[in-house]
Amino acid sequence: MQADLADSRFKQLWVQIHSSLWFVPTLVITGLMLLALGLIEIDRRVDDMLLERWPQLLLVEAEGARNLLSTIAGAMATIGGVTFSITMVALTLASGQYTSRVMHNFMRDRGNQLVLGIFIGVFLYCLLVLRVISERPEPFVPACAMLGSVLLSVLASATFVFFIHHISSTIQADEMARAITQETLQMVERYFPDVAGDRCERELSLHPDALAWYPVPARQWGTIQTVAELQLLKWACAHDAIVRMQRKPGDFIGMGETLMAVAMPQPPDQQMIAELNGACGMDAFRTLDQDPFFGVRQLVDMALKALSPGINDSTTAVTCLNHIGVILTFCAKRNLKPRDRCDERGNVRVLSIGIDFAQLASVAFRQIAESAQGNTEVLLRLLNTISKTGKACTQRAARHALLHEVAVIEDIALHSAKSQDAKERLGAELCALKELLMRDV
Repeated sequence: MQADLADSRFKQLWVQIHSSLWFVPTLVITGLMLLALGLIEIDRRVDDMLLERWPQLLLVEAEGARNLLSTIAGAMATIGGVTFSITMVALTLASGQYTSRVMHNFMRDRGNQLVLGIFIGVFLYCLLVLRVISERPEPFVPACAMLGSVLLSVLASATFVFFIHHISSTIQADEMARAITQETLQMVERYFPDVAGDRCERELSLHPDALAWYPVPARQWGTIQTVAELQLLKWACAHDAIVRMQRKPGDFIGMGETLMAVAMPQPPDQQMIAELNGACGMDAFRTLDQDPFFGVRQLVDMALKALSPGINDSTTAVTCLNHIGVILTFCAKRNLKPRDRCDERGNVRVLSIGIDFAQLASVAFRQIAESAQGNTEVLLRLLNTISKTGKACTQRAARHALLHEVAVIEDIALHSAKSQDAKERLGAELCALKELLMRDV
C-alpha cells in the first residue's frame, strides 16, 4: 500500500511538474552545463591532436576566446531577458483577451520552455568555459568547447527567430482553440476508448459482506486533478471493500466534505481514510489530465470573453463554437459511461464516475446562448454546432439533452432577435434542428 501511495504522489507531482514553466528549462540548462564540462575534459585530453588536424577550425588565442565568450554570454543574457519579457506580455495579453485559465497552456507549451532553457543554458555554458581559459603558468584554451559555443550561438539565434514566430502564433484565438481541442480529444480517447454501443453493459455483483456505505471525508481542500483508480482497486481488494467515487477530477471540494464512500463491514479508520485521500491529487487549479469538462470550459470562457461588451469579437466566439462542436461530436461517438473496476472474480470494487453528456452540453451551450442575445450569427452558429453534434449522437439520452438545450436557446433567440429577418432565419434553423433531433427519439 505504501508503494501505491508513492505512485499516486508521483503522478500528482508529475502533473504539477508538467504544468510548470521551469522543468524543461532546467533539463536543458543542466544538459548544456554538462556539455560544457564534457567538452572541456575532452580538450584537456586530446587538445593537441585536434589542433594539429584542424588548426583553422579550432585554433584561437586566449584573449580572443575570452572576448568571444564574453560577447556570446552578454548577448544570451540580453536575449534571454527579452524572451522573458515577451513571454510575460503574451501571458498578460492572453489572460486579458481570452481567460486566465489559458495561462496554464502557455506554461505547459514545450516551445516556450525550450527557448527559455536554451538561452539561459548557452549563457551558463559560456561562463563555465570562460573560467577555465588561462595563459599562465600553462596556456589552455578549450578548442572544442570554443567551437561548441559558436555553434550554440547559431542555434540560439535560430531559436529566437522561432520563438517570435511561435509566440505570435500561440496567442491567436484559432491556434489556442485548436491546442485546447486537441488535448481534450486525446484525454477523452485515453479514458473512454470504446465507441458508443461497442461495450456491452454487464451486471456487476456487489460483495455480499458490504452492508453499509461509510463516507470518506476530504483531508484537504482544493480542486481534484487526478484520481488513481487502480490504487483504489488494490485498496478495495486488500480491505474486502467497495469504493464509490463521489467527486470527479475538476470538482472543487472543501475540507471535511465527502470525497468518496466505502462499503465494508466496519467503518474505515483514520489510516484507511488517509490512504483513500492519497489516491486523489489536489491543487489550486484544474488541468486537462483527467478532466474533459475543463477543455470545454476553457473554450466557453474564451467565447464569453469575446462576447463581452468591452471586446465584442463575434468571430472568436464562432471559432470557439466550432471547436466545441468538434469535442462534443467526438464525445457523442464514445461510450462515456463509468468504467467500473472489478477484482479477479468479477466483483465490482470501484464505482467510478463517467461523463454526463447532458451536463457537458449544458456547460458548452447555455452560457454562450445567454451572452449572445441579439447576436444572430453567433446564435445561428450555436444551432449549427448542436446540429453537427446531433448527427453524431446514437443514443436517445444524448439527443434528449440536445433537445433541452435547443428549447433554452429557442426562448433566448426568438425573444432577442433584433429584426424580422433574424427571427425568420433563427426560426427556420430551430425547426430543422428539432426535426433532426426528434428522429428515432
